[in-house]
Amino acid sequence: MIMLALFIAALMQPQLVNVTPVSFNMTIGSGMPMYGLLINPNSSYVIYLNGPGVLYMVANSSLVVMIHNMVHVVNGSASLVIKQGESRVLFINHNNYSVYLFYMFQYNSSSEAFYSYNPIGVADYGVALYYGEPLLAYSYETSEVLGVAFIRSLNVTDVRGDCGVKAGDDYADIQLNSIVKAGDGYYIVQDVVILNGTAASIVDNVWNITSLNATLSNVMGLGSIGDFNGQQYYAYSRVIGELKTPFNLTLAIMVSGVNSAHLSFGYGVQGSLIWFDNVTLINAGKPSIIVNGSSYVEFGIPIDTELVLTGPVCGIWAVVKSVNATFTLLHRVNESYYPAPYTWGIGTLTGEAVANASALVSNGVNVQITGSAYEYPGPLYYYVPVFISLINGSEFIMVPKGYMLNLTLGRLITGNSSVIKRIEFVINETRIINSSSVTIIVNGPTEVRVIYNQLFEVKLIGLSGNETPLVYWYPKGYVLKLKEPRYLGLMVFRGYLLNNGTLVKYPEATLIINGSLTIKVLWGNEVSIGTLTVMYLVFPVLSLLMIMILIMLTLSDEGNRH
Repeated sequence: MIMLALFIAALMQPQLVNVTPVSFNMTIGSGMPMYGLLINPNSSYVIYLNGPGVLYMVANSSLVVMIHNMVHVVNGSASLVIKQGESRVLFINHNNYSVYLFYMFQYNSSSEAFYSYNPIGVADYGVALYYGEPLLAYSYETSEVLGVAFIRSLNVTDVRGDCGVKAGDDYADIQLNSIVKAGDGYYIVQDVVILNGTAASIVDNVWNITSLNATLSNVMGLGSIGDFNGQQYYAYSRVIGELKTPFNLTLAIMVSGVNSAHLSFGYGVQGSLIWFDNVTLINAGKPSIIVNGSSYVEFGIPIDTELVLTGPVCGIWAVVKSVNATFTLLHRVNESYYPAPYTWGIGTLTGEAVANASALVSNGVNVQITGSAYEYPGPLYYYVPVFISLINGSEFIMVPKGYMLNLTLGRLITGNSSVIKRIEFVINETRIINSSSVTIIVNGPTEVRVIYNQLFEVKLIGLSGNETPLVYWYPKGYVLKLKEPRYLGLMVFRGYLLNNGTLVKYPEATLIINGSLTIKVLWGNEVSIGTLTVMYLVFPVLSLLMIMILIMLTLSDEGNRH
C-alpha cells in the first residue's frame, strides 16, 4: 500500500481517538448537575430558577439571555447573578444553526451557606464543546488510567455522620473513578485515598452497573462483597499511614485479561507505585477502561473517567474550608501516558461530594483545585481534534489548543506500480498551501487534506514484436490513445490484451488511466499471398540472377587477362 510520509512534530504527543458530531441532551454531575441541551436555529428555550444564586453557561456559539427583561449577550461562557425569588431565564438562538448549551445553577441562601455539592476535580466525559463548532463526542479505550494529585493544603468539615464518620469530622476522599467494560457488563471501579487529618487509608471498590440492582459474583481479591443501600459492591482497604501536606499522590487502575477481567489497583506517595490489590471477575470477559461521550450505561450514568475531591465514605458530603491542590488525569496508550482530551470540573461516578471548592483552568494539562464559593463546570483544558485525510485513509488526532502542527511531505514514494509526484495541503477547505512543509496553529477543530498527483505505471509488451516491456508513467485520469503499431516484420497486428483480461481488437483505442496497466500487443503469423510470392519466388529468382551475373563477370575478367 502507498504510504504518504506525513510527519507531525509535537510539543506534547498527539493521541488518536474516535470523534463524531453528536446531538443529545446531557447531564454532568451528581450533586447540583450541569445540564446540556440543544437549541435549534432561530428558536429559544426557557428555564425557571429560584434565586439567589449564580447561573453558569458555556456554549459553542453566541446566545442572547434574557433575565427580568435584562438582555445579556453570551459569547462562549458567562456567569450571571440570579436575584432573590423566581426568575424566568430565556435562552435565544438568533443563529441559523443549532447551538449547544451547558448550564448549571448554583443556589445559595441569604446566610451565604452554599448548597451545591459535587465531586470536584477533573473529569473526561468524551464530550467536547468548541466555540463556533458543533458538539463533538469522542471515545477511546485504555488499559490503565492515572490520577496525579499534588496536595499543598486541605481542610474540610463533614456535614453529617455515617459509617463511622461524625458530623464535624475532617474526613475527605481523593478518588480515581472509571468505567470498565468486560464482556457485556459495565463496572464502576474506584481507587480512593481517605484522609482523616493527616491519617490516610487506601480503598478500592468495584460496582456492577450493568443493570439496576446487578449483583457481583465470582469475584476474587483481598477484599470482600458488601451491601450499600441494597446494592452489592466489592471493597478492600488498608492503612497507608500519615500524610502531611504538602504531598504528592498517584492513584492507578489497570485492567488485563481475556476471558476473565483482572483489575489492579495502585497508589504511590512521594515515590514508586504500589499495587495493593488485584481483583478478578471470573469469566466476565476481556476488560477495557472506556470513555464514550455518545453513550450511557443503561440507567443514565455517563461513561467517563475522573479524578475528584469528595467527602468520605457512604455518600457523605463535606464543606471545604480551604484547599490548594493540582490534579492531572492521564490514560495509557501503548507505552505512553496521555492527558484527557477535553475536561470538565465536576465528576459523576460517586455519591460523595464537596461544597465550596472549584476546579480552575491552569497551564498545560494540570487543573488547580481551590476553595471557592462557586463551582466552575469547565472546560478546564482541552485538546482540539485534527482530521487528516491521506491517500490510504484518514485519522483523527487530538492536540492541545494553540498547538503548532508541523506538516511535512516526504520524498517521492513509489510502490504498487504508482508514484506520488506532487502534494498540496488544504486546511479547512479554504487555505491551499503549495509547499513541502508548513506549520499551522490549531485553535479549533481542523481538517487537513492532502492533494496529490498520482502517476500510474503503464507497461507495453510486444510493441516491437518481442517480450521486452516498455514502461511509461501517466497521471490518474490521463486519456491514453493507442494506434496500430508499426512493425516491419512479417507478422500482422491482432489486438491489445489488457491486464484485466480485456481484448481490444481495434487498431485504435482510447483508455482512461485509473490504475497500473499492462498492455500486450498481439501479433498474428498469417501473411498475404503477395508476401508469400515475394518470399518464395521473387527473392529466390533475384538471388539466382545475382549469382549468375557475378559468375559471368568473373569469367569475363579472367578471359581478358589471358
